Amino acid sequence: MKKATPRRPSPRVAQKRADTRLEILRAAEEIMTDGGIDAVTLASVAGQLHLTKQALYHYFPSKEALIKSLTTTLLHDEIESIIATIEAADSRAGVLGTMIRAFYAHYIGRLDAFKAIYCQSQLHSPSGPPIDKLTILEEINPRTRHLFNILENRLSGPSKSKAKRARMRRLAFSAWLSALGLLTMLSLADANQDPLVHSDKDLLDTLARVFDEAALK
Repeated sequence: MKKATPRRPSPRVAQKRADTRLEILRAAEEIMTDGGIDAVTLASVAGQLHLTKQALYHYFPSKEALIKSLTTTLLHDEIESIIATIEAADSRAGVLGTMIRAFYAHYIGRLDAFKAIYCQSQLHSPSGPPIDKLTILEEINPRTRHLFNILENRLSGPSKSKAKRARMRRLAFSAWLSALGLLTMLSLADANQDPLVHSDKDLLDTLARVFDEAALK
């Protein structure tokens, strides 16, 4: 006997489900901001939303699935925030300096979100298993590639030279690594209550100047 094809939910039901899923992820982010990634559990999120753990299972089958979705959502928010800042910036502003400052601004008030995505000590904690290879290939890499496509196009302008475009993409990636390194050091300084010798402003100004000047050569 032929099995019946499962009925697709109506657009209204599908939207409600998507809204609830997003609400769960935002609650998880709030918990992480207050207590770190280890504080994010199905029980803590259910309590935050006044739901039962069983209700959450309809959206996330495990704590690991919840944390993985939270991590990829945070990365998506980062990329979208940086792209919006670049597109809204004055055309005279240095593209790479703008990107570095946008990366910093996105995370400086929420270092736990940064740690959840980038710091191995967090990703390999009992509550935060490493992101699986499939997630990296299908969800994370396309988003970061989109950012670097935009940076490459902005830096290269109308030039179609493969050599120039390759150099600009490499420079954009190096600038992103520098922003990543700065936030990593600030996260370590925050964890150890040991401020960096140089001010955030001086470090940002230096990085922005170095990379914006390099992009003009």
